[in-house]
Amino acid sequence: METILVPVDFSKTSDHAAKYALRIAQQIGNCRLLLLHTVRVGYYETILPSVDYTQYGDEDIQRMHRSFLKKLNNLKDRLSSLCGKNLPIDISIEEGSLLAIINEINAHEKPFLVIIGSNGSSDLNDRVLGTNTIRIAKTSTKPVLVVPPNAMFKPVEKVVLACDFRKITELIPVDSLKTIVKTFGAKLEVLNVNPKGEQLKEDLLREQALLDQMLNDLDHEYQFTSNRNVAEGILEYAHDSKAQIIISLPRKYSFFESILHDSISTKLTFRSDKPVLLLRAY
Repeated sequence: METILVPVDFSKTSDHAAKYALRIAQQIGNCRLLLLHTVRVGYYETILPSVDYTQYGDEDIQRMHRSFLKKLNNLKDRLSSLCGKNLPIDISIEEGSLLAIINEINAHEKPFLVIIGSNGSSDLNDRVLGTNTIRIAKTSTKPVLVVPPNAMFKPVEKVVLACDFRKITELIPVDSLKTIVKTFGAKLEVLNVNPKGEQLKEDLLREQALLDQMLNDLDHEYQFTSNRNVAEGILEYAHDSKAQIIISLPRKYSFFESILHDSISTKLTFRSDKPVLLLRAY
């Protein structure tokens, strides 16, 4: 049985993502949801007042846990009412860092996907998950599907993989990609957006040929378009092709590169009206 991990903070954004995760699980079949809420109360916050002069004691922490447990069970009940008893839904409240706990759960539960909500350009104002969306996507040891608030679920039949044909073997986790595409039973379209409208150079053609060999057991095809703004080119193509999911491949940058680089994955995550799957080499 596959597991989908769904971190929640009880915002409208995360509730929507949880409902979307439910539909994904129903499409996949033989799948369970694990709803996760994290509480971070540090040791010093229990003995010293916080910036708003709130001091947490054991009773306060227990009361918080009871409140969150009630909210989790309410969310579970709402989701169960949409799917019946055929889809198991488990809940978990953990104390500690959200990012660390997600990867701890990834290690022992081995989820197929981590699904989180994004609130687009206003995401930074939307509670805990909003401020952590990109960090979760960049640090998770499992693929992360980011669901925008206006994304309406449609069965996943076509996914678009944005690819510049550079460092194929380093950047594309082929096994994970194949697992996802095959589990959905979807068609894969590999999209190359050229900002200058040029034809692929010889070295990139060789990379494309290598990728073609790696994907030989998938239903896939290549598409090419040009746009000075690569992220906009990807979003326009995904809209026109009626794809259900965009797959982006986050790159690893040095500290100085990260200062200068404007991440396409970040742009896609916050601008897309379709779910964006962040798939990186682990």
